[in-house]
Amino acid sequence: MKRSVRVILGFIGFVGLGFSQGFYWDSAGARSLALGGIYVPSSSGALDALTTNPAGLTSLTSRVADISVTAAFARGSFTDSVNANAPLNTPPGAIPYGAFGMPIGKSRFSFAVGETPELMSVANWHYVDAPGVAGASYGLQQQKSAILATRSVAGIGIYLGPRLSLGASIGADYNSNTLDAPYIFQSQPVVKGLKTLLDLNTTGYGWNGSAGALIRPSHNVQISVAWKSSTTINSTGSASGNLSQQFAALGLAARSDFQYSAAVHNVLPQSVIAGATRRLNPRWLLAVQGDFIGWKSAFRTLPVALTNGTNAVVNSLLNSTSLNDGVPLEWKNQFEIHAGFERLLTESVSVSGGFAHANNPVPSSTLSPLTAAILTNQFYTGIGYTRGRARFDAAYAFDPTAKASVGQSALLSGEYNNSTVRVGIQAVTLSTSLRF
Repeated sequence: MKRSVRVILGFIGFVGLGFSQGFYWDSAGARSLALGGIYVPSSSGALDALTTNPAGLTSLTSRVADISVTAAFARGSFTDSVNANAPLNTPPGAIPYGAFGMPIGKSRFSFAVGETPELMSVANWHYVDAPGVAGASYGLQQQKSAILATRSVAGIGIYLGPRLSLGASIGADYNSNTLDAPYIFQSQPVVKGLKTLLDLNTTGYGWNGSAGALIRPSHNVQISVAWKSSTTINSTGSASGNLSQQFAALGLAARSDFQYSAAVHNVLPQSVIAGATRRLNPRWLLAVQGDFIGWKSAFRTLPVALTNGTNAVVNSLLNSTSLNDGVPLEWKNQFEIHAGFERLLTESVSVSGGFAHANNPVPSSTLSPLTAAILTNQFYTGIGYTRGRARFDAAYAFDPTAKASVGQSALLSGEYNNSTVRVGIQAVTLSTSLRF
C-alpha cells in the first residue's frame, strides 16, 4: 500500500525537480532547454542526442564529453476543508548527468554512452490530514515523496548521406521511490476507504529503447523525428505503517503497526517528438517542436502487491498475510508545443529564448497535492559561449504558478473534495562540453 503512495508521489510529485512541461524529460542540455525545450543537433551535443534523438549522434565531429547539472526551485500551496494555503516546502535540488560520444573512425557511424534523466522529483508538503472514515485524522503531517528515474544508455547513429541520418539507443532505467504520508486504501474490498500512515521505499530496473531520424531537406533546415518506447519497471522494497488513528476512530484497541514486503508494477509512457530548425542567416536560428507523451495507456491505475504482513489484526481481517490494492490515475495523453530562437551576438556568444505549452494530463477526479503534475506553460531563456573546443551554456526556465481544483474526487473518503492545488517551478541548467 505504502508503495503505491510512494510511486504516485514520485511520478506525479514533479514539484521538486520535474522539468519541461511535465516531469518526463525529453531534453537535457542547457542549449536545447534555452531554445524552449527543443532538440537542436550539434557537434558537441552528445547528451541531448542520447536523451531525445540518437540520430543526432551523426552530428558529432570528434570525441566529446558533455556534462550538465540542473537545479530546481519549487513553490506551491494546498487548500481543502481543513487547510488554507498550506505550503509546499521542497528545498532546492540539483541533478548531474552527462555523456561521452564520438564518430567511429572514418565510418558512417557514431557512438555514445551516458546517464540521462527520465523522471526526477521531490515533493515535501506540510498540511493537516483531513478527517476520513469515522473521522480518522493523523493531524498535521509531513507529506513527502521522492522519485528518481535515470537512464544508463548507449546509442548509435548512422549517416546515410547529406539528406538523412538514423539512430537508435537502448537504455536501462533505474528507479528509486520514497513515500512518507497518510494513505487511503482504494480497492481492497475489506479495508478500502481506511487510512494509515505509510513509509515506503522501493527500487527497480526496467529497459527501453528509442529510434530517430534527422532529415535535411536543405542546407538551412533540419527535421528531427524520434520515438522512445514505454518502460516497465517491477520495483520491490518494504512498506511499514501505523493504523493507530483509524483503529481508534473505529473503537478498536489493538496493535496498529505493520510491515510488508512490497512490489509495484510501474509503466513509464512512450513518447514521440517531431521538430524542425531553420537557420535564417548566420546569426539567426528558429525552431519548433511538438511532443506526444502516452500517459493514457501508462497511468490508468497503479497496482500494488503487499506480502508477508506482520500485523495479526490486519491479517485476521483480510484472512491473509497479503494485500492487493490499486490506485486510480486515469491520466490523459499529453501534447506539448515548443517554439524558440537563437541569436548569435558575436563569434563566441549566443542568446536564446523560447516558450512551451502543454495540456494538463491529470484529471481533477484523481488530483491530490501528491499527483499535481499540472504545469502547462513554461518560459525559457539562456546564453551560450564557445571558446576553442569548449562550449558553455546556461538556461533558465520559469513555470508560472498553475492552479487545479477538485469538485467531487474519485479517491475514497472524500478527503480531496472541494480542494485546490497551486504549483510552480523555476530551474537553472548549466552545461559544458569539450571536444577533443
